[in-house]
Amino acid sequence: MRRILSVFTNCFGPDGVRAAAERVKEAGFDHLELALRGHNFGGLVIPESAVITESATDADARAFCDLLASRGVSVSGCNVGGADIRTIEGVELTERRIRFAKRWFGVAVVVSGAGQPTDASERAIVLRHLSRLGDLAGSLELTIALETHKGPTQNAEAMLTLMRELDHPNIRLNFDTGNIAYYNRGVDPVAELERVAKYVRNVHVKDNRGGFEDWYFPAVGDGGSVDFVRIREILDGEGFAGPYTVEIEGIGGESEPGLDARVERVRRSADHLRKCGYFA
Repeated sequence: MRRILSVFTNCFGPDGVRAAAERVKEAGFDHLELALRGHNFGGLVIPESAVITESATDADARAFCDLLASRGVSVSGCNVGGADIRTIEGVELTERRIRFAKRWFGVAVVVSGAGQPTDASERAIVLRHLSRLGDLAGSLELTIALETHKGPTQNAEAMLTLMRELDHPNIRLNFDTGNIAYYNRGVDPVAELERVAKYVRNVHVKDNRGGFEDWYFPAVGDGGSVDFVRIREILDGEGFAGPYTVEIEGIGGESEPGLDARVERVRRSADHLRKCGYFA
């Protein structure tokens, strides 16, 4: 099975998507998952100016596509999350990002959050808005993969409940192998994946040391709490060939490691995944 192995552009830190396009191949990959917004959480700070957002001019978007082509790099998907989909404004922003992702990068999958409703009323709104986003995704012939975040996709039980409630063919899961332990005490990523594997459309390949709310996301293979061989075997059983997207969010309290060190972490991640059979 030939798998799509990719890297989330946030792995390249504040240097952003252009640095990712320029240096991802030297780290052993030729696909990127593009962030369409900045980031400021857990110590990882990426300014809006370092990414290509849905507000980019045609000239800027075209120039970035030319950069990708010149480096022989493909886009595995776009991360369109970050908006509050409890609100109509958040839904409309997400829709603009989805349309932008399809227009410029022709992606088959986008990654988004599932919202964080605080009560039954907000959950009903989120379900309605997710269905609306799913309908848009269907019209564009793509799938929305929902992040493993606190709330409706926090763990396997929550994911299964959400998939049953939505029952939408264009909304599936982005399984994050590191976030499972971050948001849940004492869980096994492998056991959680086994329960939801049939719904997985994208994977964030993230390592950690298994601690609850422990911001420790090093190079893949350096954390030690995720059995990446079993992760692959389970998804092989479902016929899933990717995207498998490396996500390295760093270690809480560390100083900014710099671009060269970040590229080296991605390279070590490729080495580990190769040992685990992902490049076979």
